[in-house]
Amino acid sequence: MTVGSTTDDTLAMNTWLCEMKSTRVVAILCLLAFGWIAWLSHGFPPPLNPVDVGPGKVPTLIAYLGMICSVVLFVQAGRITTRIELRRPAAVASGMLVIAGYVLLIPFVGFYITSVFAVPALMLVGGERRPLRLLLSSTGFVLFIYLCFQLLLGVEFP
Repeated sequence: MTVGSTTDDTLAMNTWLCEMKSTRVVAILCLLAFGWIAWLSHGFPPPLNPVDVGPGKVPTLIAYLGMICSVVLFVQAGRITTRIELRRPAAVASGMLVIAGYVLLIPFVGFYITSVFAVPALMLVGGERRPLRLLLSSTGFVLFIYLCFQLLLGVEFP
């Protein structure tokens, strides 16, 4: 990424996506995602105890707070005057596809097996090329999650 140090006309021609527009796109996507979470949260059953909070209150509250933050982010994006040139949009899109594939494959393949392949794939997209570092990072990530969550906390992963 390069922060605008050239003239506005030159940068406007070379800029693939400016910071203000990208921030507004993210704000709109977050608003839609939080709206969807709020809509799903209203479908939870009511609490058995009338004085209890119930399963839907916390996600609904978080979704409403997220929607408020998304609107604030959208409004604040209007104040951004710097322009950023995104030089590797294909790498960013590839990283998003790796993350989406990772999330979608976990229920079918399992968390640990998927992580062994997804962590180095994401690192490759980010520019890491050293095989030893790729191997140690994925092994260390899976081992850390296994030790901390499965053994210490008793949390089972799919």
